[in-house]
Amino acid sequence: MAALCASSTFISTVLLSFLGISLAFMVFVIAIAYMSAQLFRKPEYESFASIEIHQLLISALIFITILTATCFSAELVESFAGRDPYVIGREYLTYITNEVALKTVIGLQGSLLFSQFMGSWTMRWGPSVWGTVVPAFPSFIVIERVLDFLLLLISPFAASLMVQQAILEVLRGTVLPFLLPAAVVLRIYPPTREASSFLIAAAIGFGIVFPYTYVMHSAIVMPLIATSLSGTGPDFNSMMAGNQNFAAEISESGFLDPNTILFKPLVSLSFLLLQALFLPALSISLTIAFIKGFSKFISQKLV
Repeated sequence: MAALCASSTFISTVLLSFLGISLAFMVFVIAIAYMSAQLFRKPEYESFASIEIHQLLISALIFITILTATCFSAELVESFAGRDPYVIGREYLTYITNEVALKTVIGLQGSLLFSQFMGSWTMRWGPSVWGTVVPAFPSFIVIERVLDFLLLLISPFAASLMVQQAILEVLRGTVLPFLLPAAVVLRIYPPTREASSFLIAAAIGFGIVFPYTYVMHSAIVMPLIATSLSGTGPDFNSMMAGNQNFAAEISESGFLDPNTILFKPLVSLSFLLLQALFLPALSISLTIAFIKGFSKFISQKLV
């Protein structure tokens, strides 16, 4: 939004042109209403013209106030965040997707394929006709089920991160450049005046408040990931100290590592759960609370 506010072309071509056309149209409607009131002796037409002149002045004041306040808020948010919040949110989600989610999914998928291959080996006990077929490596069958369950959990959360990236890009390209000017223009026309208050609040909420919450997400999650990668997180080896039999079953023939196929995916799953479920719900709650409060303020104070 700061770039849009600094663009004289956007302000003069998009905002002022739409607003000027709408104001000119309403001035024409008011003039027709006033002339009809004088011609047909209709005091209600004259009252309508008087009220709409007052509303036009308020709409022009709202346009100047909303544009100034939005640009100031965008600059303030960028100064707090250090950069454009949309850029920070996109880079943060890209890092979580590529370095946490996809790497975990690829690693688990490779271990799953290897476990399926090893688990498909069989041995025959006894004569060829009456013998019994048993798995050569039965522990890999259990490992395969565990990996399949972890993939079932992690894959939807990884897809959720990609959806959040797409939502941020859609909001960046539509909310402030198009929805906010349209909402201000709708404030001019009497039938859409009430709806415009909600649209103005929604445009500011999803254009400024919502992306800034992803700066909060980055500040919360990235230190946790850095702690995990630095090795100062949970000590998995000490956890397995009293469960050597379990560790030996997982690391059948030394092919698979318990940390790789079990514990590290669980740590990655905790980060994905945080970003895929809890933090987006927090962002939506904060944004909706802002929209409700701000739209009520506009409706009560300026309508």
